[in-house]
Amino acid sequence: MAPARRRKFEASFKLKVVKFAKEHNNCAAASQYGVTEKMVRDWKANEDALKSMPSSKCALRRGTPHWSELEKHVADMVHEHRQNGYVVTRNKIRMFALQWGKSNPDHSKGFKATVSWCTRFMERHNLVLRQKTKIAQKLPADLDGKTVIKSFKKCGISNSLDGMEDDFLWQDEGEAKAEATPSDSELDPYDDCLTN
Repeated sequence: MAPARRRKFEASFKLKVVKFAKEHNNCAAASQYGVTEKMVRDWKANEDALKSMPSSKCALRRGTPHWSELEKHVADMVHEHRQNGYVVTRNKIRMFALQWGKSNPDHSKGFKATVSWCTRFMERHNLVLRQKTKIAQKLPADLDGKTVIKSFKKCGISNSLDGMEDDFLWQDEGEAKAEATPSDSELDPYDDCLTN
């Protein structure tokens, strides 16, 4: 069986259902308009809010944050940490908000740093989770040629077609520079397999 699709109802429809429920009863309104009785009870309880919102709006969500002072301090903390190069995670945001809320109970009555609050907070303040990277911080024009060549050689990237790409291309100064001697090749047991 397929899951039931969620439906949304505009404020004008909700008010029509509430009016019908007041004239008759909640059960009659629910069966008349194809909604649940619980919805009718909730809409009746929020009738004043439904009257104050635009008729085409569906949800009772607020456009402004409920704890604006708390969110201001949390947003300042996030910007400060980002400027100093620290990583800011959702958990860090929520923990800071809880700590600030405990120390300022007047501005955070009933505050619970839920995951959904954190998501809405980040949307309201245009915040994203990102990490400052060290890759490609310098532009190629700022690099000297030797560094680029050394990097390519260390990776084994070569543009020569004379068979040199199969050979060892680069060796750091600290590594031992030993040249192959005839005795080394004589001791290699795999050389016999390749020649046969």
